[in-house]
Amino acid sequence: MDSVGRLPGVGPKRAHDLTKLGVDTIEDLVTLWPRRHLDRSVLTPIWQLRAGETVTVRGRVESAQDRGFGRQGQFKIRIADQTGYLDATFFHASWLKSQLVVGREVILSGKVDSFRGRLTMTHPEFEVLESGHEPRLGLIPVYPLAGDLKQRFVQDLQSRVVPRWAPQMGDPLPLSIRQHHDLPDRSWAIAHQHWPLSWDERESSRRRLVFDEFLRMSLAVFWLHRTEPSFRGPVLDGENLLIRRFLRDLPFSLTAGQKTAWKEIRGDLQQPRPMARLLQGDVGSGKTILAALSLLAAVGSGYQAALMAPTELLAEQHYLLLESYLRPLGIELVLVSGRSKSSQVADRLQNLEPLVAVGTQALVSDRLVFARLGLVVVDEQHRFGVRQRALLGEKGLYPHMLVMTATPIPRTLALTVYGDLQVSQIRGLPPGRQPIATWHLPMKDRRDAYMKVREAVKAGHQAYVICPMVEESEESQGKAATMLAEGMAKIPGWRVGLVHGRMSPQEKSSVMEQFRNRHIDVLVGTTILEVGVDVPNATIIVIEGADRFGLAQLHQLRGRVGRGSSSSVCYLLADPATAEGEARLKAMVETQDGLALSERDLEIRGPGEVLGMRQHGVAGFQLADPLHDLVLLGQARDTARHILEHDPHLALEENQGLRGWVMEALAEALPGHVLH
Repeated sequence: MDSVGRLPGVGPKRAHDLTKLGVDTIEDLVTLWPRRHLDRSVLTPIWQLRAGETVTVRGRVESAQDRGFGRQGQFKIRIADQTGYLDATFFHASWLKSQLVVGREVILSGKVDSFRGRLTMTHPEFEVLESGHEPRLGLIPVYPLAGDLKQRFVQDLQSRVVPRWAPQMGDPLPLSIRQHHDLPDRSWAIAHQHWPLSWDERESSRRRLVFDEFLRMSLAVFWLHRTEPSFRGPVLDGENLLIRRFLRDLPFSLTAGQKTAWKEIRGDLQQPRPMARLLQGDVGSGKTILAALSLLAAVGSGYQAALMAPTELLAEQHYLLLESYLRPLGIELVLVSGRSKSSQVADRLQNLEPLVAVGTQALVSDRLVFARLGLVVVDEQHRFGVRQRALLGEKGLYPHMLVMTATPIPRTLALTVYGDLQVSQIRGLPPGRQPIATWHLPMKDRRDAYMKVREAVKAGHQAYVICPMVEESEESQGKAATMLAEGMAKIPGWRVGLVHGRMSPQEKSSVMEQFRNRHIDVLVGTTILEVGVDVPNATIIVIEGADRFGLAQLHQLRGRVGRGSSSSVCYLLADPATAEGEARLKAMVETQDGLALSERDLEIRGPGEVLGMRQHGVAGFQLADPLHDLVLLGQARDTARHILEHDPHLALEENQGLRGWVMEALAEALPGHVLH
């Protein structure tokens, strides 16, 4: 389709701002869905307003006042119609004074409150009525914005573009499928997702468009893996000498949940078809032990193995932990990171000798070639998907693949994203694990938390202190951690250690070994401590600026304590500045259940963010909510399977539109990949 810049009224600047929203073509614009709709079906006279109602009113700005500065700043207006007055307050919004000017006609939509006997709204949605423009009534779309784009401009643009272009976009879905699932025509669905006449129409259009997203995803995944079963993977011995020695020397026995999961994994490794298995388990359930067993199955069978982590920091942590497990068995490990010498790493991987490589997605880059890769273990599934699997296939490698996550995912969703993925779950925690009391303290009570740390150290226990996320960089967080540790070290009564991502693996290993051996009482660190630290004597963790961390991170960090027989406590220090931050802290205090926290995280952030589907894998979801639309997801998946069973290459005329969809999805996810 044509460039959006060719539309009347857009121009280079607005076209550039639209690009920030992913809108380059007219088709992109037509499928830029509203974030929500405002119900402006009825304009309510001010005299009829009642506190607690959500309404839309029209009036003229009678007064406007800008008060205070910074966090205390308030911009207040009063509007009037022929029946009365209404006040509205906006916080930190001085910029509104150039729009909400005395004398202008405005529309306000929001919840009515009562303050000192006066009716008021706080942060209502508003529209300034320009001269000669009547207000939009009905269900009004609210679009995402970027740059200098204004809501009214995008609404006007879509009202011109959608009716003209939506009918020209065609409908890839065969009539028989639409009729079977009672789905409306796609052009109707597009138009009514923007401008529905009722909530029922909006839901009907959404159902069709969500089905399309799920079907496109399912077809693309099935297409990519439709020939995979014919490829042979290595047959690995899941009971080799290295595994027997490892299990014999472990200072504990596997839990019942670990034994069940290992039996399922071992059964896959012994088959010639490459394993594709998702291992789910809460923080502290022992997933890393099963990863080590899987790596040993490969190395003990004469193959190379790799463990991939989403970040360099986590890769280094896994390296340190696996080193303590595998070095005593005489197994060679290599760390692949940004600081690795690429030529040396490449040479070692090209040799036929068995080894374990630990690193990030750099492990599947073009510059690295494995001579005999038998197994890949992937930590945190949402960072690794169809693209990386295809890249390994392009190298002629079809290793077994074990994907680990602490984020529970419904089986239907896992199957859709990963094709033929099987699911194992480690149920329960190792025996002796203690519940962790969790408290949220405001920053004014920070001293109380550190007094508890002093008491724990005096009683012979150890503690962690996690530095706040100052910026989205390990370097900045490392500097802040250094300052915090230096300040604490000046106070007598405890021995303070420091660990952060800018230190070398050897330095980190040394500090953590001192902590394990009780030569350090309090370990100050960054989020590098999120995984891989198991010190049963540590009973208290203080997380500074806790509202800046995600729920998954907070849960992982809290899991550093509660590993021994003594009761443990987690202090979350924060003055949350957002409702999301407040919600995360509340969830942490209320539950330690990883599944419940995962569901809460999905509610707060949305599935696209948590599962990484908008950034990774095949063609992310825009409207679909994979967790709440599971029934529709199952229907779309079954439909995709049925279509490809009867037309494996989508060669029939009625499926040509679907073939185009699949090719577009794969080209987007796998740039440069040869598609057949």
